[in-house]
Amino acid sequence: MLTAWRPPVERSTMNAVSEGNAVQLVLDGENFFRALEDLLDTVAKAEPGPDTYVRLAYWEISQDLRLPSGTTLVPKLKGVADQGHPVDLIMWCPARLDVRFDKNMSAGILAVNEKTAAQVGRYDSKNKKRPDGRIRCLLEVYNGWNGSSVHQKIALFSVAGKLTALIGGLNLANFYWDNEAHDGDEGGGMGEPPLENTVHDTALLLRGPGAVDIETEWLRRWQKRFYEVGTLTGQAGRATSPISDPTEYDELPRARRDEQLHKSQKVSVQIATTNSESYLGRSTDIQSLLVEEIRKAQDSIYFEGFAFSDPTLVTELVARLKKPRPPKVCVMVPYPYKGNPFPFDYLNYISFAKLSLAGCTHVTVAGKRVARDDCSVWKINESLNAWSTLRSITSMVSNTWLEKDSFTFHPQGGTSTTVPLLSLEGFEGDRVRFLAPFHGDTAIYIHSKLALFDDRVAVVGSANFTYRSMVYDGELSAFIRDEASARSIRDALYGHYVDGYNPTKCAWIADSRYVRARKEDVPSRAHGLVALTVNDFPRVLPDDPSYKKINHTFI
Repeated sequence: MLTAWRPPVERSTMNAVSEGNAVQLVLDGENFFRALEDLLDTVAKAEPGPDTYVRLAYWEISQDLRLPSGTTLVPKLKGVADQGHPVDLIMWCPARLDVRFDKNMSAGILAVNEKTAAQVGRYDSKNKKRPDGRIRCLLEVYNGWNGSSVHQKIALFSVAGKLTALIGGLNLANFYWDNEAHDGDEGGGMGEPPLENTVHDTALLLRGPGAVDIETEWLRRWQKRFYEVGTLTGQAGRATSPISDPTEYDELPRARRDEQLHKSQKVSVQIATTNSESYLGRSTDIQSLLVEEIRKAQDSIYFEGFAFSDPTLVTELVARLKKPRPPKVCVMVPYPYKGNPFPFDYLNYISFAKLSLAGCTHVTVAGKRVARDDCSVWKINESLNAWSTLRSITSMVSNTWLEKDSFTFHPQGGTSTTVPLLSLEGFEGDRVRFLAPFHGDTAIYIHSKLALFDDRVAVVGSANFTYRSMVYDGELSAFIRDEASARSIRDALYGHYVDGYNPTKCAWIADSRYVRARKEDVPSRAHGLVALTVNDFPRVLPDDPSYKKINHTFI
């Protein structure tokens, strides 16, 4: 049963900064899934009541996710419900058109999510003494741009109105299992050389008013279960739990902001989103805030992810590097390899070349070493980036994979020369570093979406630093605006990448004392970072048939 038609559920304006939060970085699968299970157990042990519940929202939720205690996700969720608590799940449901044309990704994730919904979506408590527990599911259709997805990762746990949020880069699937040492013994990750079964990821445990902003976004999405809207795809997939009470949404408990202030920590947090479900209410808040931080940075900028390719972020970094007193820039990505089925290594090279040109002292072109100081012209030429929608349209017909982006230089006494970025042979200078982490001879796969700006701001969330995550996928990230928290996150992160990291002696991860020139230089069973060079990257256009029909804005 559905209520009368209502307009599509749209997001509100950008969230303000909330004060009085407590935050904790959660590194990698073993710690994330332990935190998840501990929080589920905390709710299960609590006295039932209207303000005690579990709310999840993920791109992928696998019924057979194994938890540290040895059980799997489905019996754990049913156990919470059997103690008298409501458990609500949101899972991504790809649009029908996407499933038809992208069977490798969309159809596969849909099958996983539908299987989970079939296991738990109509579950009612088996405990006669606590009959109010139940599990319900929304298979959410994301009515964004064609090919888009809702990629947020949200877990909310309320006990008597006190809310805890767990957000970040990990889905609820066994792919994300690895330990903090990245031994690769947990069966997660790509599973093939050179990455083997490693996967590095990050999450944020948050208590305080910021958790209410996250719950508000979850509730906005959950409302789709109750209202049909005027779209071709609707709002809910076929595995969505049926509705018995159309008024249920309006009666759902909501955490009260004034009850969430943390007693001891006073961390400032801003929750930001990407959303393209409405052209009038379209949100690119994450990208906008990242641009602000790039412009403000005075000392250092750090990003990590499997791809760093959003043209707007790259353009802003180039502009900042050209200004007086530019910051140091480090981008942590997985080591490029020939068998990578995705074009991320190629796009990472395009960004690497542009940032290196903006920060280097010399470039090698056609075997000749060219000094920046000897040139009257030193310029990157790229396709129009006036507005993201325009870029997505023009990229369908021209400069599909940024292959026409080029570099122009004019040395004294010479002639002006323009060459493709793909033909550059080397850079000198350490202002910009692209690094890849290793554990012995095994490259560590990076799935994290984390950024650091000076010691002022840390960013943790679901948004990759790619065009789609910045412009049209559904995303959620937290901007932690607190120096002590930013330093704590920095040291925990860097210390797990490098054996012997010492922030007192040097806090910059790309410093020469932490970085090796070749992957062969990393000792067996040690952790180390390798500085990437031009020769590490593939400099040929993606040739997989599935990528010949699309362009860089789909990645």
